Amino acid sequence: MSQHVTAAKDKVPFIEKLMYGAGSGSFQMANDGVKGLAYPIFNITLGLDPSKIGLVLMISRIVDAFTDPIMGKISDDTDTRWGRRRPYIFLGTFLVAIAFVSIWMVPESWSDTAIFVWYMCAMLIFYLCATIQTVPYHTLGLEMTPDYHERTSVSSFKMFFSFVFAFCIPWIFPLAQASVFGGTLHGMRFISWYVAIAIIIGGLLPAIFVKERYFHIAKKSKKFPFWQSIKLTFQNRPFLILTAILLTTGIGGNMVGAMGPYIIYYYIFGGDVETGSYLWAKASNAFTVGAILSLFLINWMGKSWGKLFTMRCMVVLGFVGAVSKFWLFNKDYPNLLFVSQLMMAPLAAGFWTITTSMKADICDDDELRNGSRREGMFGSVGGWITKVTMASTFFLAGMMLEVTGFDIDLGGDQDPDTIFMMRVLFATIPAISNVIAFVMLWYYPLNEKRMREIRAQLEARRGEADDTEHAV
Repeated sequence: MSQHVTAAKDKVPFIEKLMYGAGSGSFQMANDGVKGLAYPIFNITLGLDPSKIGLVLMISRIVDAFTDPIMGKISDDTDTRWGRRRPYIFLGTFLVAIAFVSIWMVPESWSDTAIFVWYMCAMLIFYLCATIQTVPYHTLGLEMTPDYHERTSVSSFKMFFSFVFAFCIPWIFPLAQASVFGGTLHGMRFISWYVAIAIIIGGLLPAIFVKERYFHIAKKSKKFPFWQSIKLTFQNRPFLILTAILLTTGIGGNMVGAMGPYIIYYYIFGGDVETGSYLWAKASNAFTVGAILSLFLINWMGKSWGKLFTMRCMVVLGFVGAVSKFWLFNKDYPNLLFVSQLMMAPLAAGFWTITTSMKADICDDDELRNGSRREGMFGSVGGWITKVTMASTFFLAGMMLEVTGFDIDLGGDQDPDTIFMMRVLFATIPAISNVIAFVMLWYYPLNEKRMREIRAQLEARRGEADDTEHAV
């Protein structure tokens, strides 16, 4: 077990962690909102083909991926009185809120083709705005402390608010169906304004109250041309391994993730979408509560046993949780859904908390090798690789739903073979991806001992990070 104690100078004040974490809630409401509501609104409500929805999600994410490295480079090289990251977070927050509302303003009477075009254009604009906000935001979190374990603590605050804000997302579709709105789409439009307010409030807090501790170091460090900076990023071995792990697990989840609500609506409840959506919302909330509570365990495990051991535990749990979904999504015992969600909660909490902390370690490793602080480039290039790859899974998710034989017009009278195939794919594909990720973790080199060595060498070369730059 680790005996490390974080020095007082390396600890991030509690209130500053809260302010930073709130920004993740803003991102979560917007990003998870557009993904989670895509099929319920555009397929179940408006009747757009699942493959077309998948195509929109794929193309918009590919375009989004290519803008990320540009935004990362811009924020790395920015020099203003307010810092490198915070001005973009401030502006991007308002843009994202407006773009989110616009997605649901599609006229209900339009043809499928017109709805498809509106959806495509609205999503392209949304992700462009999201890039301006989220790339600098995520990058800001990588430079809040130089301490190996305090980085995990900062990351846990980020995940806490992600889950708190995400608590509301599963309820949007059920609430939009309330009779008072006179139609699901009208309800969605009304609720979207409240979501936009939450996006703005959460996004402005880190832009105003979080310090940029590496600003003076970045000003003095080397600056590389755009393409050379990308080349150096791809030459970093820990970065490539971590990105491969994120890709593997992400692909497994994204390819079949959309099937979960369909299995509930059309298998467990025989086509009763309204009742199924309420159970899914409750189970999702149980997942969120479980994930929040798990953050305390994740922090303890990370400090006691290290990030790599904690990650291995999370991946094993992911395998068990994925396989068990075949039996826990059960039409005879619907409430077993809560068991499944609670099993998966620690995985979500631990996986993203630890991997975010590991990204900050990679930036230190890169500075030692190349003499430059390039958090923006690492965050954005990692995002670019992930999004380009994941974009194809959005399209595949829609295609796989159609390949199973699912037909929205059949309602609860789906072919039993269709339902069985959905259940098999929903359980096995994520399980296989977790096995692959477990193997790759053994090759990741930045353990606690190595990170202490890197920090000592960096501070001997250029001094310590300064917490007085761009304070509130």
